[in-house]
Amino acid sequence: MKYLAFICAGGLPKAEDLVVLQRECPRWIEEMGGRGVRLFGRELDLPETAATVRVRDGETLVADGPFAETKEFIAGFDVLECVDLDEAIEVAAKHPSSWFQEIEIRPFVDGLELAEAAARFGAGDDSVGAPYCLLHCLDGRPAEPPVEESIRREEVAWCKDLKARGLLVFAHALGHKGTATTVRVRDGETLLGDGPFVETEEFVGGISVIWCSGREQAIEIAAAHPLARYHMIEVRPLVSE
Repeated sequence: MKYLAFICAGGLPKAEDLVVLQRECPRWIEEMGGRGVRLFGRELDLPETAATVRVRDGETLVADGPFAETKEFIAGFDVLECVDLDEAIEVAAKHPSSWFQEIEIRPFVDGLELAEAAARFGAGDDSVGAPYCLLHCLDGRPAEPPVEESIRREEVAWCKDLKARGLLVFAHALGHKGTATTVRVRDGETLLGDGPFVETEEFVGGISVIWCSGREQAIEIAAAHPLARYHMIEVRPLVSE
């Protein structure tokens, strides 16, 4: 089963914590890659580089900053393939970030396919363009069933168009926020919580990773996503490896 592990920060790490993270994170990546449970992952740029995109009455509205106005923010992610949630928790608890911050684990909705583009991205090959993360941010209020069905159809077309243009790394929905588990390790003890890392009405309902020429094109692509007409999409650059 595939899971998304969000690295969730409450601010920038202290200098001494950063030393530990820089030393231990490569070891975790090597171990989990060797076990075959970590497929790939990437660090997100700082939240001030984010833009939140909405489309209302045909007009694209862009606000600076992440979708939720809180001190907590998503600092990165890893895509995991684990036998079950227990293994995903064990893997997350070994991640050095769990010692200082939190990791939110959420299952992907069934059917996630990772093609050649994802393998290239995982290998750090960004020759196609600058990598951007699009977080599909929902407000918790579903649309009427016919509208939801229309969104799903349009999202398939949106993905096909980006894939044909060579810009799509992957895109997929996540389990509802009620399926989230947060993991922290303090004094050697693994502490679990139910639900997302921060309690707001809005939550991340899916994720897309794209390559593009830069911020302007990333916003244009986000505005073309059908969810932007009903909810919002956070656009944030990923750190190139």
